[in-house]
Amino acid sequence: MRCAVAILLLLAPALAGAEGKLAEIRARGKLIISVKNDAKKPHKDPAHFQKRGFELELTHAIARHILADESRVEYRILSRPVRLPMLATGAVDLVVSMIPVTGENRGQCDLSHPYFSSGLSLLVAAGKAPVTLKDLAGKTIAFRKQAFNNYGAELARVADERGVKLTIRYYPTFDEAAAALAKGEAVAMGGNFVDLDAYRRDHAGFTVNADLLEERLVAVAVRKGETELLRAVNDTIDELKRTGELKRMTEKWHLPYLLPAT
Repeated sequence: MRCAVAILLLLAPALAGAEGKLAEIRARGKLIISVKNDAKKPHKDPAHFQKRGFELELTHAIARHILADESRVEYRILSRPVRLPMLATGAVDLVVSMIPVTGENRGQCDLSHPYFSSGLSLLVAAGKAPVTLKDLAGKTIAFRKQAFNNYGAELARVADERGVKLTIRYYPTFDEAAAALAKGEAVAMGGNFVDLDAYRRDHAGFTVNADLLEERLVAVAVRKGETELLRAVNDTIDELKRTGELKRMTEKWHLPYLLPAT
């Protein structure tokens, strides 16, 4: 009996933290969410405005579910290296910033059900047949050099896993990478499907492979152990998917809806 009581006493703080987070948020009267930015500033990624606008709308839906008022959100604009560490300290309640569902990220936080899907793809000349990974053997693929995302390294890893040898070449901008493709210096331009599709819409003469070379699911990041908050976020996403609202939101922001049916 004494052993059982001792165990309950030891577990009490963790249980209170898991169940008390929602009460804390409701008492505070607002959700504090880390985002990349407010979607109003110019950015190098072609689909940056669409992704940020879509995610801000998702945060409103989460606030509506938890607080019955979609406006009760405070945004903390944090750089990528500190978003998950700040979540771990409790400085923010959630991170909604295209966080990939990976083992590394799962080691730092709990991840919600996926709310978006994109992945590694290729931009090729218009009229060209879809390019497979095998078609890239011995060829050069152009990528924009980015501060954090390294899609060139991702393609190199995928190709190496499948025994395909290719060359990755980086360029300072999307335009310079696309120019290399147009001049025949590269057989394709690689990157995130969403960014490549947005670039294609504003630049004639290109098309994007419909099939992803590798899928990237993204989710809301929740502090480890905050099970009730995670459940509330999952319930929001599940309801948005069930009613078709998530698809509508995605398409409203001119993004592809690539989530699996189940």
